[in-house]
Amino acid sequence: MEGRFCVDRPEAYADRSQDRPGGGTIVLSIPSELIHHILKYLGNKDLVNTAIVSQSFRFISQRVIYRNVEPAEDMIIPCLRCFASYPHLASCARTLILADATRHYDVFFNYFNLLRRALLNASSLTDLTILLDGPYAKYLHGCSFRLRSLTTTLDWDRDFIKLITEQTELRNAMFGGKFVNDMVLPSDTLTKLTRVSASPLVLAAVVPNRKIKEVELCLLHQALFKDDILNTASNILSYSTGPLTALQVITRLSDTTSALAAFKAIAKNLPKLNSFAFYSSDGVVSQELLEAFPEFLSGFECLRSLTLMSRNKADALHDKTLTATLASRWHASCPSLQSISLAGSIWLHNTRHGWVTLADLERLLRERADPGTISLEEVKNNIDEVDEDTEQGNQMERQMIVLRDSILQFGGP
Repeated sequence: MEGRFCVDRPEAYADRSQDRPGGGTIVLSIPSELIHHILKYLGNKDLVNTAIVSQSFRFISQRVIYRNVEPAEDMIIPCLRCFASYPHLASCARTLILADATRHYDVFFNYFNLLRRALLNASSLTDLTILLDGPYAKYLHGCSFRLRSLTTTLDWDRDFIKLITEQTELRNAMFGGKFVNDMVLPSDTLTKLTRVSASPLVLAAVVPNRKIKEVELCLLHQALFKDDILNTASNILSYSTGPLTALQVITRLSDTTSALAAFKAIAKNLPKLNSFAFYSSDGVVSQELLEAFPEFLSGFECLRSLTLMSRNKADALHDKTLTATLASRWHASCPSLQSISLAGSIWLHNTRHGWVTLADLERLLRERADPGTISLEEVKNNIDEVDEDTEQGNQMERQMIVLRDSILQFGGP
């Protein structure tokens, strides 16, 4: 971000194309959309240099430079000053990511007013990340932008309720702030929200009677991953009118018995999930837990994608010998499963070949596409099999799409 704030000194960007014969004509003959597309591939330093070519290039370069803004910690205040002073630059921003400046150094007294002035000018924002802990949502009131995605650690208080009431286009949200007791969300807010990440208390206020399809449940204290808490939380999620199809749980594991009971509570209340992901931020995923997973999986009716991840590189989830046999065993308990990802190892189910790795699937697709791998005699004698191979290939391609969607949805291994 150094050198990026601010690219707006008129004297530095005089139209220099006039100094070259035909330069201005060449520039003007190129559609601005094409120039914009080309400039997207340049780095910030190159874009700053491009901005001094001509006034046309300056305008397009600014749009690219300020479209997605993520200032480093020491550049947050210069960024906000730039946005507050130059509304036309702030209006270029579509994505803005702001860390909590108050965590790293003492901000000046007028910091929050500066933040407000900057955000009031960012009228075209659609994706905002503001990691500012505390009751500061009031500084975002009245902003003209209409967010589609919001990630924030602002306190969930009355001011925050007012803020999200204003954001009528919000579709994806991560609410990481402290929940203030007795806060009630009006029923006519967040009508377009489909994906949400939050703690159980916030989810209880957001999910019921809304069309939430994907949820990330954050239980960062190991004492929270218990069957009674998961039973209550998953029961709350079942009141989504989405319907809910995907769930990710982020937590710290304690003992295997409690973990298995918690997993069963999820399957009991949400049997129609299509995708389930579990991420252990601390603790051990034991062999005993993995061996007992069929009890959990048997509770689902149409689960297609399963993802398990763990930060503990020494636990059973990272034992390649053990995990190599799990997919087929788990599939017996949950026949709808099509893809399983275990700490970076990926298996896909194919009706002809059974459970194969991603590398095996790619090899099978290549063989199917190579006519030299099938003899003429085989083609003549197995016309029906060729038709079946085509369907198998189409199925494998669909499975690749399912896997890709699962990785994008949950971050992937």
